[in-house]
This record gives sequence, structure tokens and C-alpha cells, in this order.
Amino acid sequence: MLPLEPLDRVSPLPRLLRSAPAGEVRAEIERVEALLGPAGGEAGAGGALVPGGGEPGTGDAGAGGAPVPGGGEPGTAGAPVPGGALLAAALGFARGALALREGALDAAVLHLDGAAAAFGCEGEVEGRELARCEAALARLRRDGRSACAGAAAELDAIAAAGDPGRRAAVVAGHYRGAAERLLGDAAAAQRTLLSALRRSEPFLDERAQILNSLGTLYVTLGAHGAAEALLEHAAELHRRRGDAVGEAIACGQLGAAALGLGALERARAPLQRQEWLCARLGDAFGRARALTFLSDLALELGRADDALALATSARDAAARAAPPLRTWIAYAARAIGRARRDLGDPGAAAALDEAGEIFRELGHPLGAALAAWDRASAEALAPGELLSGHAPGGWFSAAWALGSLGLPARVAQLLRERLEIDEGAPRAETEGGAPGPDGETRERALAAAAQTAPHVAVQREVELVYDRPDELAGIAARRAAAHRNLGRLAALTLAPPGLIVAAVAAPRLGARGVALPPERAAAACVADLPGIAVWIWPAATAPAAVGRDLAELGAALGEPPRAALALAPAGRVLCPPFAGDAGAELEGVEVGALLALTGALAPGEVRLDPRLGWDGDARAGVEVLGFVVTR
Repeated sequence: MLPLEPLDRVSPLPRLLRSAPAGEVRAEIERVEALLGPAGGEAGAGGALVPGGGEPGTGDAGAGGAPVPGGGEPGTAGAPVPGGALLAAALGFARGALALREGALDAAVLHLDGAAAAFGCEGEVEGRELARCEAALARLRRDGRSACAGAAAELDAIAAAGDPGRRAAVVAGHYRGAAERLLGDAAAAQRTLLSALRRSEPFLDERAQILNSLGTLYVTLGAHGAAEALLEHAAELHRRRGDAVGEAIACGQLGAAALGLGALERARAPLQRQEWLCARLGDAFGRARALTFLSDLALELGRADDALALATSARDAAARAAPPLRTWIAYAARAIGRARRDLGDPGAAAALDEAGEIFRELGHPLGAALAAWDRASAEALAPGELLSGHAPGGWFSAAWALGSLGLPARVAQLLRERLEIDEGAPRAETEGGAPGPDGETRERALAAAAQTAPHVAVQREVELVYDRPDELAGIAARRAAAHRNLGRLAALTLAPPGLIVAAVAAPRLGARGVALPPERAAAACVADLPGIAVWIWPAATAPAAVGRDLAELGAALGEPPRAALALAPAGRVLCPPFAGDAGAELEGVEVGALLALTGALAPGEVRLDPRLGWDGDARAGVEVLGFVVTR
């Protein structure tokens, strides 16, 4: 029995949860609870709901003007028949599903756990398992990574308890994939979601939800062609089933995929559809998201006045939610600030300050990087009116953060904006006191950062997602790592002079992109050859961060590397590599002696240039990671 099935003969709640505003769903839940009465409202009470003279599912009133259970007086429990406990369990599940949809996650966990227990008391195994799945999902959304291990164990137990083709096993697999995505294991998430998708054919409603999740995963990985194909299918399935909630999610991600492909006009229709559906559903989160994306789209198209109106509506929608949606308030404030900046409105500074402060409070790395970019841009456009709290190096810090998130296209946009502003008001020096690179070098750096062309790979992605998904996952992961490295190298063109340079040797280097630094590293790779790699860091990088990066490389290699580190006081990145280049274009960096030195080192030995100035505590911090530090 499906968790909402007991309600089919007395209420349209299963349909309303998919397509009606939250207020209408809540009113219907309360109407049915009133029909159940105090006794029937408790699981296991044995009461049942019989509408007083109305047709099942219509909610028609009895003779007294209100729905009456069992023909009794309004508001009283009539003659009980079997099924009241199941109705109460289904109502608990409905309340949990509504709370999950609204983001009231504490209430969702409470109601869904209660529904699972109630179905279990009645011996309804399928209802109990599906309620447990939804409760696990609510915990994942509420508690984040800390809930992943417990949720995965519970979902695995549900999946293993019977036929792997049954609905509960499919749902459990879907939500396990969500946990793996939350942990950042994109390859495992893809395998799990594709396995669930293959088994979902008998359950079109679940299939549509899994397609949503897969499409979202591919948007995150930058496989926008595969994402579009899956999300178009998902949106159509949701539309055919009358599931406005699922369709709104699919449309929002379709818009994001189109934006990732650079198809600005193509992104408009799905984002407008998401906004319309969410306004109809009373979904403040989805509506604020869609309006903010539409505002950004208007800014890209040069329509700052439209962007300001859309962003203001987004901020209002996010602020009216209970509790307020602070992430979308911040994104909307950022869009308001950018629109006002483009319109020459002095109120831009206040909106941008608000956005940056909220992002920092939330610990939101992408938002904080975008806000830092906006602040640097606004200051450059109005140099006599510094924004409060602006820190020197805003262009570089924003570019580095965006590059580390694997967003070289964003870094390219930042470099283009910086170049356009400087062309309008030439500066003799870059931030940090370094001589500015000439125009030709800056144009090359911009062109290298902008070289990603996702549209070329779109058709192949669509073929691989259905035929060889594991290959697509490997390609997407490698491409994400390469994009992250490209973004960091592009960001370093804005950095002040000074680099830490490391020649790293190990037998497994030079294969399968293992030398590309991971997401949380502070390094960038400038050379990767069989047995040898060269990494660089900004000169101000802490010794502990350098040590951690080398330790993570050793973990990826399965053996401790040999590394020789030196300081290049005047070292700079002039241009990241173009496709086919042997490496980044550097200035003031010499690696020949370092490469030769690695041959004399033992595995796990790190040789330091005295000019690095690392004291005993710094060396000890590296040694504790398993290295032997020599000078």
C-alpha cells in the first residue's frame, strides 16, 4: 500500500500535494483530520472516515452543512469501520510531505517518522518503507553531510529487505544517490541514480523524480548537454502526470543547463515556466530562485531596468517566506546591486554590501566569490567612492575562489570585465604593486580562460549518458578537475608577484589527471609528465596548506611523493594554457634545478629552499603529515 492510498476514497490530497498551493493542501489535511475526530486522529484507534452522504473524494457536506463521519453530528466521530488508523497514518505522511516541500524539515522528520511507525503497527510494509525513505531524505536536507552515513545505512537496509525491483527499493536507491551527491562523490551518485532509473520503469512518478536528480547532478558536473536531455524528459513526464512541483524543479534546472551552454534566450522559457508554477504553488524558494536567474539573464542581455524589477520581486518573495530564505535574499540583493550599478544608481553599494555580508555569514563560497567580484567592479567604476570594508586584491581573491570552484567561464567573465574597465581608465600598476601586463598578454589570458566550449561535446554527452554512463562520469570528473585548474591559473594572472614552486616526483604521475589538485587544495598544476609534476602556490600560502596539498596528492597516488620546493619572489602567471599547450606561460620561475633535485630525494622527502623562510613550527606541521623535511 502506498502511503497516501488510504486517502484516495475520501480526499484529493494525493493530487493536491503534487499540484496545489500549500495553503490549499493544509486546509484539506485539516478538513480530513476534523472528519476523523479525536479518536480516529490517533494511529491504531480503529476509527474510519465515511463522508456523510458525499461522493468519495469530493469533500461534499452532509445534511448539517459540514462533512460528517459515519452520518453522525457535525464534528463528531460516527460509527467506526476498519481503516481509521491507516487514514491517520496517511494524514501524518501528507503532513510530512507538505513540510518537506515547504522546507520545514524538523516538522517533516517528525511527521514522517510517526507515519512510518503507524504503518508498521498496521502491518503495512510498503507504506512503512516509503515513509522511512522520505524521513531519511528530510534528515539529509536538514542535517547535510552529518546525516549521510546514517541515511545511507537506513536506505541500504530498506533496499535489501526484498525484491530490488519494488518501489521502495527504487526510492531508497534514488535517495542514496542524493546522499552520495551531498558527500561530493559524483561518480558513485551517478552509478546509484542510474541503477535506480533502470529499475523505475514501472513507476513513472519515481522515474520523473530520478531524472530530475540526474539532470541536477549533470548540471553540477558541467555536462550540460546530458542534463538538458534528461531534464526535458523529466519535465514532460511531470507535465503528463499533473505534477507541478516536479515540473517546476525540472524547468529550473533546464534553465541552468541552457545558461551553462551559453544559450541565454533558450534559458528564458523554462525559467519563466518555473516562476509561474512556483507562484501558483506558493513555493517561495522556487519563485525566488527563478526570478533571480531571470534577473541575471536580463543583466547579461543589457536590460538593467528589467533586471532591477525582477531582482526586487525575488528579494520580496524570499523575505516573505517563513523562515526567510537568506541565500536567495543575498542573491537577489546582489542582482539589485549589479542592476543599480549598471544604471548609475548610488544605491548599488548598499545592496552589494548586504549580499556580501549574508554570504559570509552563511559560509556560501560561490556567493561570497561573486560578491567579492561585484565589490571590486563597483570600486573600479567609482574609484572615489570606496565600498565600506573593501579589501585590496578583490579581483584576484574573487577570481581564485571562482577558479577553485571549477568555474573558468566565470573567471573569464571577470577578466573580461576587469579588462574593459581598465581600458576605460588605464592603470599603470596592478593590485599589489606589480607592473601591469601589456594588452596583448591580457587578451591571451582572457582567451585561454574562455576556451571552454561545452556545445561541442553536447551530442556525445547525450549518447554516453544512455550507453556508457560510467565513461561519462569519468570524463565529467576529469573535465571538472581540469576546469578548476584552468580557473586557478587564470586567477593567478591577477595575483601580486611571488610563487611557491614545487617539483614533485612519483612513478604514477602523468596518468589519468592524478596531478590535478583537488577542490580543497590551494595549488595549481603547471606541468604533468610521466613521473613528474610541477605545482605552484601564491607566495603567501601557509606552509600547512602546502603540506596538506602534498599529502592529498600522496593519498591519490597511493605512495608518498618526493618534492623539492623553492620560492620564486618575482614569479607570475602571465597566461593559462590553451588547449594543446604544454603548460602555463610563467615569468620569473626556474624549475630545471628543482626537477634535477627530485632524483636524489627519498620517497616522502620534502626539500625546502631556505628562501621560503619556514621556521621550525612550519616544518613540524609538514612533518606531522608523514613527510621528512630537509633543507
